[in-house]
Amino acid sequence: MLSSLTQKHMPFFVAIAFFYIFISGQSPARADALPENPKEIPWHISALSVTFDNKRNLYIAEDDVVITGGKTRLEADYVEFSNKTKDAFAQGNVLLISGEDSISCNAMKINLITQTGIINKGTIFIQKNNFYINGENIRKTGKFSYSAKKGSITSCPGDSPDWKITGRNIKITIEGYGTASNTVLWAKKIPALYSPFLVFPVHTKRQTGLLTPRSSSSERKGFEYEQPLFIAISKNTDATLYADYMSDRGTKSGAEYRYVLDNKTKGSIFFDFLEDDKIDDGTKTTEKYRYSTTPQRTNSDRFWFRMKHNQELPDGFTAKLDIDVASDADYLQEFKDGYTGYTETKKYFEKEFGRGLDEYNDTTRKNRLNINKSWSTYTFNADVLWYDNINARRQDTSDTTLQTLPGIEFDASKQQIGVSKFYYSLDTEYRSFYRKDTTTTLVKGQRADIYPRFYIPLKLGRHFNFEPFAGVRQTVWHTNNFTDINGNSDSFRTRQMYNIGARLSTKLIKLFNPDNFFADKIKHEIIPELDYSFIPHIIQNDLPSFDSLDRIGENNILTWSLTNNFISKKSGLTPKGDETLTYRNLAYVKLYQSYDIKKARDHESKPFSNITLDAKINPIDFFLLDVNLSWSPYDTHFKTLNIGNTLKDNRGDSLNTKYRFSENSSESLYSRIDVGLTDELSIYCSIEQNLKEKKTVETKAGFSLKKSCWSFNLYFSESPGEQSITFLINLHGIGEFGTK
Repeated sequence: MLSSLTQKHMPFFVAIAFFYIFISGQSPARADALPENPKEIPWHISALSVTFDNKRNLYIAEDDVVITGGKTRLEADYVEFSNKTKDAFAQGNVLLISGEDSISCNAMKINLITQTGIINKGTIFIQKNNFYINGENIRKTGKFSYSAKKGSITSCPGDSPDWKITGRNIKITIEGYGTASNTVLWAKKIPALYSPFLVFPVHTKRQTGLLTPRSSSSERKGFEYEQPLFIAISKNTDATLYADYMSDRGTKSGAEYRYVLDNKTKGSIFFDFLEDDKIDDGTKTTEKYRYSTTPQRTNSDRFWFRMKHNQELPDGFTAKLDIDVASDADYLQEFKDGYTGYTETKKYFEKEFGRGLDEYNDTTRKNRLNINKSWSTYTFNADVLWYDNINARRQDTSDTTLQTLPGIEFDASKQQIGVSKFYYSLDTEYRSFYRKDTTTTLVKGQRADIYPRFYIPLKLGRHFNFEPFAGVRQTVWHTNNFTDINGNSDSFRTRQMYNIGARLSTKLIKLFNPDNFFADKIKHEIIPELDYSFIPHIIQNDLPSFDSLDRIGENNILTWSLTNNFISKKSGLTPKGDETLTYRNLAYVKLYQSYDIKKARDHESKPFSNITLDAKINPIDFFLLDVNLSWSPYDTHFKTLNIGNTLKDNRGDSLNTKYRFSENSSESLYSRIDVGLTDELSIYCSIEQNLKEKKTVETKAGFSLKKSCWSFNLYFSESPGEQSITFLINLHGIGEFGTK
């Protein structure tokens, strides 16, 4: 590099060497060993020309000037620098980088130690939330604070931003707030909104502050405005408070509290309350405040409490707690949408805890405490289950809901017995059943059940696997108020039964070598299987009845199945050149049917079951098909038919369809289409229909406009008895901040 320079530049290198040694006073320090005291930070300078002014005790650098010290870097065309005070005057294409933030301006006078000074015609850029602060004369009042008599703020780059807010007497503190007076919101060059005073957050980390509001309008609630406030309590706890104003119903208050104690212990607690201005008095004037599927709602005090908690316990045990209590059967239908609504809450619980909620129209809500532990071949579960029957509670009627307080299970997965050829599995449980109200047939009590099974896998020839099994089951009941059909009221009842069976199967494999962009190899597996199960007939009407385990019917069934698996293998290279192998389950298709030998022996009709098909087809990322159907061989009609498919492309367009049919029960169709008109503008429409009742359950349509520094969402929804319009505008860095 030295040889490429002309001789006139040789004094420059001498000056650089002298200047570097004089200013630093030490060898260059590593970044991770910089002194904590700012006064001890070494400062280094490079430029095409450096001179020293003895009279003013200044170093003067010109052309491609760079001054560095710690995490600070100053670039300019011209710099005057005092090594004694660390004051610097920079002019021409000035850029000051401090950490991840930067200041660009025409001229700057700044102290590099205190980070205070004056910026002329400058722009401050805060990288983490893409935030720009512009001003003619900006005072840097501290390392993270600024003030300007006149300026503007925006999160849009460029000289003509999509939006900006101009104002006077601007004061800004990073990781704090900014204030301004006489503010105007501009859309491009059009003034859109004026405010005499503005407070806005300038956060790059999780901070307390207002979140994006939500606004909508509907027939049932009137005009609605929902404002969340995020509160960063500590590093591992935070909360969100909600005020949901509804012009026709009142203000619903909500609170969320979230905490993380360690990697396996965390929880979330949500609570909403509304003093409702409307009730269902049974007259026509209040019919739009009722639902036809629920009893009359006469309460005005309305609430919904829900929480989930995961807890790590000693010795490898874990606990899970789920609570879900609503004031009335209408609540989750009425408040299905919104920040604190059923839909958002369910999504949050499923994402954070892997378990959701009962359906919004389910009037019996499950509450559960589970303690469990898993070993390589054993599992332990202890449950306390409480089902809150909302209708019984609200209507003050008999509550015969079956509760489990507690239920204990200990199971062993299929495993070898020592070095023998035999295998075994084990299912055991103890349950204590409770009902608030009982009848002559619905009782309280306890039940214990133990069910071991034994297997011996055998090989028939070279290609067939044969596995007979035998199981024995012992069940014991204890009740104090049960009388059987013979008039006996013994507290203890027992049942002994056995079952035997066998499985015959084989596997056929064919390899294909397409060796193309789709796959290098494709493996096709065909698994034909024949299963037999026998359980003898046992009289059980003298036993208590809590659930399906108390009535195990005679079983003499032969089941055939045919399973097809398609698996692809594709090799490739990583960006570093390492070879990778990718396996993909292209398709799974299983067809099966049962034959009831008992029905055939007793000359009963229809010994054959419905033919059932389960399939999942996913050959490429852009296509997914799920199918579940059952077809009767007697009347040649579908008994159930469930089809779900998704089509999508790289641009973000997608079509999702779900069809559900069950004979004599329900038939529904849900469709949603998303279309990206441009990289920034997309539209969507969805419709859910009850085909059996020939009515539309819900229709939604809207569009989303996403720019680099702002976004706008607008959608319309309609369901029986309610129409609503919702819009949301996010000015990034101003209207969207904090973490929910």
